[in-house]
Amino acid sequence: MAEEYYGKNLFGEKVDVDLIGADESVAPLSAPKEQFNIFALTDAIGARDKRNAWMIYEKALASGMTADEIFYRVMWGVKSLILSDRCDDALVAGLNPFVYKKSKSFLKNWKSQELEHLSLKLVKGYHESRRGKSTVDSLLERTILSI
Repeated sequence: MAEEYYGKNLFGEKVDVDLIGADESVAPLSAPKEQFNIFALTDAIGARDKRNAWMIYEKALASGMTADEIFYRVMWGVKSLILSDRCDDALVAGLNPFVYKKSKSFLKNWKSQELEHLSLKLVKGYHESRRGKSTVDSLLERTILSI
């Protein structure tokens, strides 16, 4: 019965298939995936765009990134926001000038106390996940949906 469909395409048309002399130039099925841009998530959090941030978070998980990798990038983004709020110059903040300028532009969406609270919430939640009280996945999802 399997031979009935062998050599036919999706539309039932006969196709010449030569598996023995297969062309070596054909890309393998497991071609490397394009690297996911996680910084889109930090930009969405900086812009306080909850819906977009959650969608990017889900795409990051679907791309194969672990919750810990995503957590460290989110924490880096929050830290950059706090540093750009407290420092008057990228050099003093220890940030790349591009990152500093971008973080400065996001400060119109956040108050200083909100950033500190967000940072504290992330750090406490991360330590609770390491103690087995929750997971990093749920911490990130709760945090993103609460911004």
